Amino acid sequence: MATRTGRLNKPDRQGQYVRQLGWKRNDSGRKIQHKFRLGSDRREAERRDGLLRQLWEKIEGTTTEQEPLWNEFTLDLARAIAKGIDRIPLPPLSEEETPGQYAKRLQAIQDRFPFLRFQPTEEQRYAQGIGELAFELKDLLITGTVEDLFPVLKQKELLAPPLRPSSETNHMLIHDYQPQFAPQNHASPSQPPDDGATLHEALERYADWIRTHYFDNDLNDITEHAHTKLGQVQTLKSRHDDVPLVQIDYNHIEGMYRFWRQRPYKTTRNGRQDRISHSSIRHYIGELHRFFKWLHRSSEFTWRKPEDFDDIDRRVPQDTETVKQRIRNVDTFRLEELQLLNRYATPIERLYLMLGLNCGFGAKEIATLTIGEVFLHQALSAEEQEVFHFPSSTADSFVSLVRNKTTIVGKYLLFQQTTKMLEWCLARRLQQPNPSPDQRLILTSKGKPLDQRSLNGNPSRQIPNTFARLKKRIRDDHNQLSDLPFKCLRKTAGDLIRRFSDGEVAGVFLLHGQPVKADKLSDVYTNRPFGKVYQAIQKVESFLQPVFDEVPNDPTAKQPQSYTPRKLIDHILELHQQGASIREIADATGKSRMTVHRHLEKSNLK
Repeated sequence: MATRTGRLNKPDRQGQYVRQLGWKRNDSGRKIQHKFRLGSDRREAERRDGLLRQLWEKIEGTTTEQEPLWNEFTLDLARAIAKGIDRIPLPPLSEEETPGQYAKRLQAIQDRFPFLRFQPTEEQRYAQGIGELAFELKDLLITGTVEDLFPVLKQKELLAPPLRPSSETNHMLIHDYQPQFAPQNHASPSQPPDDGATLHEALERYADWIRTHYFDNDLNDITEHAHTKLGQVQTLKSRHDDVPLVQIDYNHIEGMYRFWRQRPYKTTRNGRQDRISHSSIRHYIGELHRFFKWLHRSSEFTWRKPEDFDDIDRRVPQDTETVKQRIRNVDTFRLEELQLLNRYATPIERLYLMLGLNCGFGAKEIATLTIGEVFLHQALSAEEQEVFHFPSSTADSFVSLVRNKTTIVGKYLLFQQTTKMLEWCLARRLQQPNPSPDQRLILTSKGKPLDQRSLNGNPSRQIPNTFARLKKRIRDDHNQLSDLPFKCLRKTAGDLIRRFSDGEVAGVFLLHGQPVKADKLSDVYTNRPFGKVYQAIQKVESFLQPVFDEVPNDPTAKQPQSYTPRKLIDHILELHQQGASIREIADATGKSRMTVHRHLEKSNLK
């Protein structure tokens, strides 16, 4: 049983009491618990918690399924309880639901959950339905008016615990009437009226809602997440016909999901036809599902989702080639590839490379890193050393930040080469405007943030494009290198940490929201083992020593001019170390003696 009868834990960082209760299926079909936020007042939170547990116990005791789960209706009830709503509003299913059907359905709900209090949103329709319902029951004897029979209507206590007429007044006699829920089917109980709206029109209104809901007053713009969602909405519009909403029933929705589950093709920039990636498909299906849930609740449209809407399969099966690639571990860079990347990198490229390998940073973490989050040559505090079980001195350097996606705080021990690159970066930043602790550490040459959007609102590609140019230089010099994007440095770092520790430590290193998959409360009762993370980072640093040896002298030095390939420069240095003269090196490489002199001077070998 998932019901928890213990006392509530301490409030979270937002001051809210939280309870994880009951089970549901997420977008990928995995069974998870739902988190309810119960407010900041402890006594009120305990009252709401008691009602939630009572509701879940009722679901567990009455379900006919093999395992009890929240469905869309019961989860809506639970959310209303968590918000402290005393009388839960129950609207008609559609305009075509008769008053009698409306009253019977609401009374059945009240009978099923007598410990809750409900409120019909259309009181006149409900009152009319009460009267119709009374005349439909064969075993009901009525005397007097409807208002005499239901004086509660005058007080508008319309669905306070179910009415049970007194036998002393002899106003009505009800024999063995037990309202039951109608069996579920793929169609709605009644077809909503056609308001003339179409799918594309609804998607546009949904986009307007996103712009309003995700507006950031501090940025005076919508959030990065909102930009992504709007792009997904535009893709949905381009891939689905503009049909009337009245035609979108269970089968139509299932067909829309099936279209994405089969991973349709897209046209790449070079004109090639490729299937859309597995991860992108998951995001498109997720956004489509959120759109339909928004549409169901929207007052602008009469469309309502079918009852079995949440049972539609939204899982995206992995194709054989993707599974093979995962087995071959192509999502991570090999050691020799990391050596090439470090050898050819410019100082700013090397900074990105080190932050990706050392801290598992993606482009967003690098772009938002502030000056005050870098602690060079500073030991951990005495409290941190005790909590992390890790001795520290001023020889250590750290970077601390909060990951935006999970709001988890992380603090990373730095490689020596990462420390040198950050020293170079801080000196560079002091020459740019406003070098205060709360400002971004890494800016463009024009002093702009790395994640600033273009004038057209497109997301910044500064860091991925810089990394792509580095890979191109390496390939142009006739080297073999995997065509992996910048984000795979984070995967490589996580893989190395796991190799020298375990899965839990890798999850802590990557700042996952739940590093221990089997224990959702590990963060509630224990501190994250960052000491083990630091020990693993030290082992990874030793493993990556061949990478650091590619630039043994000054990792902040500029790369040679591009018209002399790096491979040729390496050959010049190799011949010099073998004892060849300047003339012999020039003859062997086809370069002038002056060029040979220049490269030997830059390498401090002359």
